[in-house]
Amino acid sequence: MPGDPGSLAAAGTAARQSARDLDRASAGGTTAYLSLKDVWGTSTSVRARKEGQRSMAALAEAGRQADVVGTALQGYAAELSALQARARRVVETADLAGLVIENGQVRLGWGVTGEADLEATNDRSALASTLQAELDGLGAQHRRRRDRLLAELATSTRELDEIATDLRLR
Repeated sequence: MPGDPGSLAAAGTAARQSARDLDRASAGGTTAYLSLKDVWGTSTSVRARKEGQRSMAALAEAGRQADVVGTALQGYAAELSALQARARRVVETADLAGLVIENGQVRLGWGVTGEADLEATNDRSALASTLQAELDGLGAQHRRRRDRLLAELATSTRELDEIATDLRLR
């Protein structure tokens, strides 16, 4: 199970902190732009306030996207950690039974692994099949969860790109 849940969780925490910082900056900027009306009543002031408020709204939306990304990273980190723990249990069970996992495949280990006993050999073969099925299931879950995270990140990237494009075009 590739990945580092700790680093993913830390990145998620940093993204969510950035979201809070952007939200505070947007709120402060919005207040500042609104207060211009009281001290500067020209048409230039109206335009500056309008553009500033639009920029602050974009900043707030960027903060929301940072929170979405942070939440997704933290959720994926927790899921990945659980999958890795389950995979470790599969590996430990295989090791105890004298089975080997190489390149995602569970197979009987080489050499003498116990008495020559047909029932024990059949039991070990059945366990290898069970562990292989569990390992395959874990891999499929990992791919689905990773793909879901990547889709969420791609959606956020597109939304941020739309915000940036909208700011440039106006």
